[in-house]
Amino acid sequence: MFHHKHTNPLYRFTHTLLPLVLAGYVSNTYADTGKIRLTAIDSSTQRPIPNAAITLRSRAGATTETRANEQGLVQIDALDAGLYTLLINHPDYQSVRLPRVRVLDNKTTPIETKLAGISPGVEELLVVGKTIAGNPLNPAGTSFIDGEALNSAAGSGSDVLRSLDGLPGLFGDGEFSSFTVRGNGPRDNLILVDGIPFDKVVHFSDSFGEQEEIEGGGRYSVFAPNTIATAEFQPGGWNPAYGGRAGSLLKLNVAEGNPDTPSYRTRLDIAGIEIGYDGPSGFHDQTSILFSARDYDFGRLFETIGLDDIGTPKLTDVIFKSTSELGDNDQLSFLAIYAPEEYQRTIDNVLASDEDEPGNYVDVELVDSEADNSLFALTWTRLIGSDGELTNQIYLRNYDERSSTGEAYPDLVETGAPANTIPVRNNILRSEAEEQELGLQTDFEINNTFGRLSSGLRITQVDLAFSLALDDDWIRYTYDQNDYRENPEQKYVVLTPQAVNNHYTQTETNYALYANQEFALDDWSFRAGARYDRDNFSSEDLLSPRVGATWLINSNLRLTTSAGRYFQAPRFNDRASDANNSQLENEVIDQVSIGFVYRWNNDVELLVEPYYQDLHNLVVNGDNVNQTLANTGEGKSFGVDTALTRLFDNGWSASINYSYNDARVRDNPDAKEYDADFNRPHIVSTGGVWEINQRWKLSSRWKWASGKPSDAYIIHNNVLGDAQPLRYSRETIATNTDRYGNYSSLNFRADYLRSFGRTNVIAFIDVINLLGSENPGNSDFNERSGKEEIEDGEAIPIIGLMFEW
Repeated sequence: MFHHKHTNPLYRFTHTLLPLVLAGYVSNTYADTGKIRLTAIDSSTQRPIPNAAITLRSRAGATTETRANEQGLVQIDALDAGLYTLLINHPDYQSVRLPRVRVLDNKTTPIETKLAGISPGVEELLVVGKTIAGNPLNPAGTSFIDGEALNSAAGSGSDVLRSLDGLPGLFGDGEFSSFTVRGNGPRDNLILVDGIPFDKVVHFSDSFGEQEEIEGGGRYSVFAPNTIATAEFQPGGWNPAYGGRAGSLLKLNVAEGNPDTPSYRTRLDIAGIEIGYDGPSGFHDQTSILFSARDYDFGRLFETIGLDDIGTPKLTDVIFKSTSELGDNDQLSFLAIYAPEEYQRTIDNVLASDEDEPGNYVDVELVDSEADNSLFALTWTRLIGSDGELTNQIYLRNYDERSSTGEAYPDLVETGAPANTIPVRNNILRSEAEEQELGLQTDFEINNTFGRLSSGLRITQVDLAFSLALDDDWIRYTYDQNDYRENPEQKYVVLTPQAVNNHYTQTETNYALYANQEFALDDWSFRAGARYDRDNFSSEDLLSPRVGATWLINSNLRLTTSAGRYFQAPRFNDRASDANNSQLENEVIDQVSIGFVYRWNNDVELLVEPYYQDLHNLVVNGDNVNQTLANTGEGKSFGVDTALTRLFDNGWSASINYSYNDARVRDNPDAKEYDADFNRPHIVSTGGVWEINQRWKLSSRWKWASGKPSDAYIIHNNVLGDAQPLRYSRETIATNTDRYGNYSSLNFRADYLRSFGRTNVIAFIDVINLLGSENPGNSDFNERSGKEEIEDGEAIPIIGLMFEW
């Protein structure tokens, strides 16, 4: 049983915020038009662009033309609620078209758009989900997703990571909230929130010591799509400002509050409630705030759709962000995230796991876990001179997880016996994990004779305290032929306190320096830079050179290449799982890519990007019993990402993506190669969004993928002997020599909006896995039946209402 020692923060915030919401609703005068406030910004210098020409076109074809003032600001008033296309032109900059600007009654829609300087061969930049944004030196596979696209994604389930589904090179299998990229695992992705590393972005991802959850990568992200203003995804080839992970780079930018008009939001669905506010602070004219809080109990949802055996995951997410303009050159923002969670799986959930075959209990695990997760960050940005920018960030991250795992034995009593008569072993394995990180980041950019120079410093102090405690010997019936057994003829393994128990504490200060120079020559743009890291956990000095180039062949065709070295730090869980793992070194990934983007008529875009990765010093699991790891692995990964996209315009967008990947590794230089754990040779995805009118919006996405690699194994019968309960075991005899069946799924979403005075009501249905397809890659061995149990596919409908005013 979980015992939360803190009062639910959502309860406190609701009772504080709700009176303010009602007061705001009563006191504001009703109006039936909205307005747009646009600021045009130079993407390099971050300075306002004066006198830009602005053209606004409604879906009905009505056009408004105006011009920005000397501060790059323009305000367009008296606009009917609806969807608009916005075009920004300036003779010294690339034109920008925003095809999906939404105006609401009695609201100001604030837009800050960054324009890049004129480059040969580029006439217009279309700012819309899943296309290039900003720097032309970004790799061809870079995707930029705006808030409207994140909210439109089918199958998101109010989870921003699921909203990314369908990006070139990215694959999410629907079971977990995380994603894999180019054969890399879900733990290999570098995720930044407002520029700050935040790898605890997913709930229910870490039960220290439980391998299944570690491999899966988490069930639900901390962020709802409406809390994120933009997301930028790079499957490889990013510049030296970023380090620590090598699979992909995802930059999430938390939305800022509306500086002009307040907005309130309430979202209700079967899983729980979400409330939010964004608008002026009320205490400082140049400060806006965003607040979001949600409380979800997925146990109710699982019971409703017949998945009682999963258990009861509960989560709370509270996000607060304030942004203050301190004069013309300074901006200060504060970000706070508090995201506790708890999960229980009781004997009642165990008894529900025999739904398909009475008496065949698929999962007998008992779990009791809770975790506190928080991030606090302060960011100060200052414009220096005519083109310099200095950004300083200080942050504190805390993560505290406590978990216990047990086992039930319902097969030892008659089927249908009362729950309180079933033998159980509670708290067999107990784990605790505490992480505290204090960080300082400084970034400086300025133009020079060659182009633009950026450099920065990272200092982080990390305090770790991990412990594993096994109360007594524990038999495990799934094992590898190389796992330690006292008797080699024994057809199972025994975890012992002597092998498992471990207490790991360490405090270290790491730091990094980087520099990157961009310059142009005719139709070419180049970047060259390097990053130096000092990792005091592994006592390593790491140097990462990185280069890139872009050739703007003509107005429709861009060719981009990148190359560089990337280091990936071992996870703290890996270091803590055994005393011998504390000195694990960084993995080394050298990668190169070359890709092109071709656009027809500003509406249709073709992406093709081949890549190659050389992998060294990989962390390899040596023995699951003693949990020893070593840097003996190596491998390679190559493939190609392709995408044909009809960019959003005139109310609709569509895309079809295909990715090929061949990722193979080996445990040491003399061992045989095998497929990497997350290698899927073929991935196909197609989907789109159709905004029929102001009221109706539909979206869907279908995806298909080759199955994940699976091990070759032998099933042993009656491994405990005749006088003991019947148990089977599964012995792995070869790693990843087989494959699970192919994966496919279809997601669908429909939104319907109606306005009642100042209140917008949105009814929605978001169905994950509409066809109920099973996921062959998520299976468990059942030691009571001797079968590999594949979880039946289930359609998960999220039905709810959202109120905005």
